[in-house]
Amino acid sequence: MPEPRTGERAPELEAFMDELRKLRTRAGEPSFRKMAAKSGAVSHATLHLTVTGKRLQPWETVREFVRACDGDEEEWHARWQGVQLVLSADREPDPAPRSRSKLLLVALALVAVVAIAAVVIVLLPDAQEPSGPPHPGDASKFVADVTIPDDTVVKPGSQFVKVWELKNTGTVEWRKRYLRRTDLPVAPGACRTPDRIPVNDTAPQGNVQVTVTVSAPPTAPVDCKVFWKMVDEENRELFPASKPIYFSVLVRA
Repeated sequence: MPEPRTGERAPELEAFMDELRKLRTRAGEPSFRKMAAKSGAVSHATLHLTVTGKRLQPWETVREFVRACDGDEEEWHARWQGVQLVLSADREPDPAPRSRSKLLLVALALVAVVAIAAVVIVLLPDAQEPSGPPHPGDASKFVADVTIPDDTVVKPGSQFVKVWELKNTGTVEWRKRYLRRTDLPVAPGACRTPDRIPVNDTAPQGNVQVTVTVSAPPTAPVDCKVFWKMVDEENRELFPASKPIYFSVLVRA
């Protein structure tokens, strides 16, 4: 089945599908029939549409794709929700046809940039994705949610402070490190936070508390879940094989 041209999809949807394709590649490029057999809930044709269709598939379908590739369901659900919010906003009526034409030109320009970037990537030497931390002996462990337990109910437009406790379980001292959001750019209607937050210097076997101030979206109901990964000053991910930490709140009026 031929894939639709990239220009037939919204840029956000194309980027999401591309990440799903990479997930499948990391899982060993299983056939869609094997993925369907592993899922037992959807057909191979439906799974194929997840990365080739013109529309964002329902979460139930995307979830089976992620499960078949041993992906992190919570992280991918947050990504799916972000894309859904952007696409929903794009479907709102546009009273100005000229504005719609301008948006089309911008979208075409973005497609051109993506195409050029793809050519550059193809020409670059193959690089293996890191499977472990870049610093030998570096390791971390989630200890506790100090504030705001999962699924805490908050008011629309309210602010709250989330605190996690982490432990440096390795032999490398943590210096000039940060937690960075994984869902950048932030979708409309999502919880607002800084893009990254500092992690205090921490000696091996030491514990550290990391704090972020969060603004809930002004509308409700919204289920808000934000994932974070540890990075260095250059935004290089330090534990690529580890699951992200997150906070999860329910925005209710």
